Amino acid sequence: MRELLRRLRLAPLATARLLAATALVNLLAFASPLFVMLILGQYVESGFDGTLYTLAAGMGIALLLQAAFQQLRTPLAAQLCAGPDRALGEAVFATVVRARGQALARVPEARRRELAGVVQVVQEAFAPPTLCAVLDAPFALLFALAVFAFSPVLGLLGLAFAVAAVALGLAGQGSLRDLGREADRAEADCRALAVQAVDGADTVRMLRAGGHLGGLWADACQALGARRMALTARRLRALTAQGLLGTLARVLIFAVGAYECVHGRLGVAQLIVCNILVSHALRQAGALVAAGERLARATQALGEIGEFLRLPLESERGTALRRFSGRLELRDLAFAHPGSSGPLFESLSLRLEPGALAVVHGDNGTGKTTLARLLAGLLEPMRGEILADGITLRQLAPPWWRGQLAYLPQEPEFLRGTVRDNVLPPGGAAEPDFETLARRADLERALRGLPGGADAPLDDALRTLPLGVRRRLALARALGTGGRLAIFDEPFEGLDDDGARAVRSALEEMRAAGATVVVLAHDPAPFAHADVFIDLNTKPVPAVRAGAPAPTAAAPGAEDTRHARP
Repeated sequence: MRELLRRLRLAPLATARLLAATALVNLLAFASPLFVMLILGQYVESGFDGTLYTLAAGMGIALLLQAAFQQLRTPLAAQLCAGPDRALGEAVFATVVRARGQALARVPEARRRELAGVVQVVQEAFAPPTLCAVLDAPFALLFALAVFAFSPVLGLLGLAFAVAAVALGLAGQGSLRDLGREADRAEADCRALAVQAVDGADTVRMLRAGGHLGGLWADACQALGARRMALTARRLRALTAQGLLGTLARVLIFAVGAYECVHGRLGVAQLIVCNILVSHALRQAGALVAAGERLARATQALGEIGEFLRLPLESERGTALRRFSGRLELRDLAFAHPGSSGPLFESLSLRLEPGALAVVHGDNGTGKTTLARLLAGLLEPMRGEILADGITLRQLAPPWWRGQLAYLPQEPEFLRGTVRDNVLPPGGAAEPDFETLARRADLERALRGLPGGADAPLDDALRTLPLGVRRRLALARALGTGGRLAIFDEPFEGLDDDGARAVRSALEEMRAAGATVVVLAHDPAPFAHADVFIDLNTKPVPAVRAGAPAPTAAAPGAEDTRHARP
């Protein structure tokens, strides 16, 4: 309810119009009981047809006006919540794309994927029907109080039933919320299994895991069905209880009203009017209960969104150098994942001059990709600092700094759009000649195999594109940035000889142009000419050495056959 009041305060003029339309809709609802009372009280007694025509015409006009104001307040209610709904969605999206890496990593990926659904719960809760039901609620009391003008006894009955309807609805909201949360979690489990079956179809077939995954799917669907059935049964019981309460109210109103009529304290026309007024009050009380259930779910969703929105964001402000030369320095750099028993690496220090080639090597899980994310400013070090031309990354504006990078990830990801859109991203490119970039990345042959070539939509083509083609696309994108710091993660992985030559040529061209190159590789042997080698297998302080790397040890259990006799 607090969020509803906040939204009403945000647009006072629209709120005033909505309140005026709501008041007119509900006041015109009195036309129906008034018409019944006048028909039975005047026309039936007088028999004058002119009275009937006048009352019928007046009732028709009242109904038309009520329908008109009803239609008018729906767009007013939608307009009132459009701004806050849009702001909420933008805030969540901005947090997803701007939250600091360590903070975002603490939110489970599945939870991040469900945030759009949580936002939708809030938007649906504050839809026009809910808003109108809440604003109609005070008039339910007005309808109940109007009964007192005809019969205090029936007025007390009507008021008691209206209060009972609200209390009955509120009593069941707690269990409905719990069942709703359980159903949402079960639905998320089913959705996750479906995504796994679609995205990993080949893996499922190769491992002959269809039966296992199908069993998990059947169990998840059974659990979802059980929770949905329990939720439906609970809602049905609530509706049945509300229906019985309404029926009981009408029975008692007529029973007590008939007694009052017999004893001369109430007329038949007044009894019918009282029944209509009590029915109006109960109907609006029921609508308020349904709106309360939606608002309760929205309150819970807003609490979850609020926790997510409190994640610290990257600053978009900071220093932007006129030109980055490519000089990079690491001073006493250390990093540890949250909850880990020790640092991934520490006390890492080195200095790279423009045009230098540094090779970071180590086994899986030693921190190669983490170091790349630190260099890109996606993560912050636990200790120490990274300096570009003598200025720490903490002082540099993140958007500017990432414009200085040419990044080739191990697992490339792409934006929605065409091949051309992704090679020349919205941030702009230093070399906007797509054909030149495609040639340098050895991408031309792959483009000829795509329907539409450079204008092929990647969201469809990615399903069938081989890893080598995706990495060529990522290479072309990296070359297009013109960055003075190149970070290539396992640059030869998934590439054939032609692709590997394209990567090697690109690295040489970048170095010749004065760009600093950092290569992350499991095997440093292909980069024997590098200036610096960083061995992350050495823990906790990585080994840093210049020149050719030390010979790598043979794999455990491998036999050295260099001097074996035939």
